[in-house]
Amino acid sequence: MQKAVIISGGSIDEDLALRFLSGKPYIIAADKGLLFLEKHGLSANLIVGDFDSSPAGFIEKYRSDHPEAQIRSYRPEKDYTDTEIAVTAALEMGRKEIIILGGTGSRLDHVLGNIQLLELIADRGGTGVILDQHNRITLHRESFIIDRDSQWGKYISFFAWGGKVKGLSLKGFHYGLDHYELGTSGSLGVSNELDAESGMVEFTEGRLLMVESAD
Repeated sequence: MQKAVIISGGSIDEDLALRFLSGKPYIIAADKGLLFLEKHGLSANLIVGDFDSSPAGFIEKYRSDHPEAQIRSYRPEKDYTDTEIAVTAALEMGRKEIIILGGTGSRLDHVLGNIQLLELIADRGGTGVILDQHNRITLHRESFIIDRDSQWGKYISFFAWGGKVKGLSLKGFHYGLDHYELGTSGSLGVSNELDAESGMVEFTEGRLLMVESAD
């Protein structure tokens, strides 16, 4: 099944976004994300949101100019963010790989809310990624390997998400761990690096949030 790329309303690096969109994924615009697509002459397969972040009259004009567009409008007084609505729509279509662009920015409440959406995606059997020019954020429910050739920046940080991560071992990293219990307080997991060409991340229980970062 084709991956879904969600264009949300946060900070978007143009070169990064256009590179991902050039692969012709299934595109979902969440509210203000439609402005980015319109600016670059791109269309979305699905548009969702309350459009309270868009200029007055924008969505009405867009409907008029693009009568074929699939648009789902919601009242601003709703229980879910526009990005969550977009994620849910992608999952309901059976799209298991979901990349969120514009999911970070100055609104830290939205950033945290978007990170929580990674858990929603994982619970539904999918793989979610929040991506910007400096960071790649993923949530893991089982052990995995990260390769130097494909990592996103120099630094790799690990956080226990929603409870303790038990039996955590890091092999091939500058700061290794051996069957460590990583809790939800403290900063021990921040700013690690790979020493080897690949690193093994093993754990027996919990959910591990990984943030790959570049300065």
